[in-house]
Amino acid sequence: MRDPEIRLDRDCAVSTARLWEVLVTPSLWWGKEVRLEPCAGGVFHEPWRDSAGEHNTRGEVVAYEPPSCLALSWRDDDWTFDTHVTFVLAEKGEGSSLLLCHGGWKGAPQHLQDRLLSSHRQGWRYHLDNLVACAERAP
Repeated sequence: MRDPEIRLDRDCAVSTARLWEVLVTPSLWWGKEVRLEPCAGGVFHEPWRDSAGEHNTRGEVVAYEPPSCLALSWRDDDWTFDTHVTFVLAEKGEGSSLLLCHGGWKGAPQHLQDRLLSSHRQGWRYHLDNLVACAERAP
């Protein structure tokens, strides 16, 4: 069985260096409470809240290659499986491009996969739009 994957891309009107700077500072574009230690082996933690209560997404930085690749392990506290998120940045004309891949979903219980993929795809669209907008604002 093929592992379902979320793949989203964005173009950005700034250099990869600027986009990278914002990417590894999630308090600028994701949320003030999101923690990312920008180094291989660093901690990732996103506390979040919905109608069911408070939750945590945690992971580790598994690849840190400025300014082109950031990869994280990714798991909600109530999951029995791990996923992985990779951000790939590249020069594109006068600006840059960003590709996000979020895989590892085959480990999710079958009856939850569609809902998890849909909600994460929606969340990533929102957050990537914020990332690009923040990077394109004058520092």
